[in-house]
Amino acid sequence: MENKVYYGEYSLAHWIDLIQKENIILPWYQRSFVWDKPQIENLIKTLDNNQFIPPVVIGAVRKDGEWQNYILDGQQRLTSILLTKINKYIDKQEFISQKPNSEIAQLAEDVDPEDENADESADSQIKIIKWTFREIIKNKQIDHAELNNSYYKQLLAITKDNEFFEKHYLGFAYVKPKNDVTDEQQSKFYSDTFRNINVGGIKLTRAESRKSLYFLKESLRDYFAPKFLETIKIETSSKESGIIDFIKYLSILAQYSGNHEGLYRYGGRDWEKNENFYQKYIMSVVENNARNELKFNISYPIVPYTDERMQNLKANMAQLEIPKQYGSIIEMDMYFFGLVNEVIFKNKQLDHTKKEALKDEIERRIVVLRNTENHKLNPNALKYLKARIWASLEIYSKYRREENV
Repeated sequence: MENKVYYGEYSLAHWIDLIQKENIILPWYQRSFVWDKPQIENLIKTLDNNQFIPPVVIGAVRKDGEWQNYILDGQQRLTSILLTKINKYIDKQEFISQKPNSEIAQLAEDVDPEDENADESADSQIKIIKWTFREIIKNKQIDHAELNNSYYKQLLAITKDNEFFEKHYLGFAYVKPKNDVTDEQQSKFYSDTFRNINVGGIKLTRAESRKSLYFLKESLRDYFAPKFLETIKIETSSKESGIIDFIKYLSILAQYSGNHEGLYRYGGRDWEKNENFYQKYIMSVVENNARNELKFNISYPIVPYTDERMQNLKANMAQLEIPKQYGSIIEMDMYFFGLVNEVIFKNKQLDHTKKEALKDEIERRIVVLRNTENHKLNPNALKYLKARIWASLEIYSKYRREENV
């Protein structure tokens, strides 16, 4: 049987039933709910006027020998319909005030911090709270105890009646790979599917877009985006602020290790080319493609996946007392390119008894680089990025433990 795509529509009541009974599942990679009250109201108005609404995309995914129905696109619409049924919406400011760690940070940028006209990335100004419809469903029922929290506010002055949900419909596209699909073929099938989905509304952040490429290989979550790195941030008033973009370091070092020629097809100042570079690296790892077009060295992670080197990275960071906050991308790059190269790619241990000397040397080189003409103002230029990479690799190579040399 070949790959199939089916089309149809369900009443809003049936969609709500599917959500509550977990007959459709929100995969782990999906972003949190981002719509505000006016966007929910606009959806309701569109339904009232029987106007076109883009269909929801559901994908059949075989996991542990069983088929499950994953929501690939349309979470914001489905969540809004559920919220309309219970006549509530999420007050984001109230939610954040009660759960101060709820806001999802964007990734740190390689941008000119003083360029007023610099294009902002997909992440810019997107404020996302860690909330999905799973928060209000318990034992396949609406959790009314959860809804008593003060951050749930009344949505509509008059609650929509059952007739509204029974007589209004939302379309769907149901995609299903062939029955005898292998795990690798299924990953490739859904990677292609994600690229073909036209994501309307609020644009996906870079991290969310990348996660959709490896969501069927959950073991890679802690490789591409380790939780222990979520506290590593650039904190300035400029656009470059955000948490560490770990895939940047993995992909660039994998190419250096793979072709020994530096950066091949890396965009430098071109953000879209850089993102394409990162995604090609992700797919090379996901598909275990050692002969990939950009010559990434994917000998690590090995198969089956092990997090031993990640744990070593975490341990080395603690032993060396690697800073968690940085004033610029120059500083972060100097601390992390060499560190990741030694521990993750070369599988070495660093001499933490010499940590002060190591950090001293890094800080001195940072001053030199920042004082290099235009480096501070154009850190994303390829020649300056290469200068940071080689400087960081050179410094860290001198601080391996002797028994590992």
